Amino acid sequence: MSATRPHYHLDDLFDPQRAHPGEAHSILMSLIPPGSRVLELGCASGYLSGYMEHGLGCRVTGLDIDPAATVIAATRCSEVYTVDLDAPEALDVAQKSAPYDILLAAAVLEHLKYPERLLRRVGGLLTPGARVIVSLPNVAYWSIRLRLLLGRFDYADYGVMDRTHLHLYTVRSGRALLESQGWQVENVYCAGSAIQNILAALARRARWKSVPAILPGLLGYELIYVASSR
Repeated sequence: MSATRPHYHLDDLFDPQRAHPGEAHSILMSLIPPGSRVLELGCASGYLSGYMEHGLGCRVTGLDIDPAATVIAATRCSEVYTVDLDAPEALDVAQKSAPYDILLAAAVLEHLKYPERLLRRVGGLLTPGARVIVSLPNVAYWSIRLRLLLGRFDYADYGVMDRTHLHLYTVRSGRALLESQGWQVENVYCAGSAIQNILAALARRARWKSVPAILPGLLGYELIYVASSR
């Protein structure tokens, strides 16, 4: 891999017209109110940040550890900083643009040594009633369970078994991560479930207002939590 190419990168901004509505990025972006002030932890090369700015009219402050990623992200959103999110002072650079309406931490907390500390400290940068949106990989996903049954626990470059993950989460432990730091989980969505995608497609055709999560602990590849302060 080129030293100048980020590990987590998309050449283009997220495009809801081209993405499957059941994929994690689509669900995450559907949860962002237009015009919000967003703090994105682990913004990578800004493919979501850029969409929030240009597609939703948000103002985004992005933080990421990879300088190759933040160079690109800086061309896609208003404000980007290269920081180690595990560092005690990680959030200092975000204070000048606070408060934020939305905290977005998509597929990043599992990479950190101290995700609890970060979640605890970020509350001081948010507006009252701010929305916290966190996605985590589900280690209890059905295919991971099957591999374990067969005696396999193999790491990979991406996905649930990404070799850089320091923590593994299930629906229950992901909720506990947030609630232990004072956040009240209001909804859990699951991405990567064929059954969920079929149900969601039927719901869109029938114009249902909401679709319940079907066995997210088994069928959800990525778990998306929406929380607020207690």
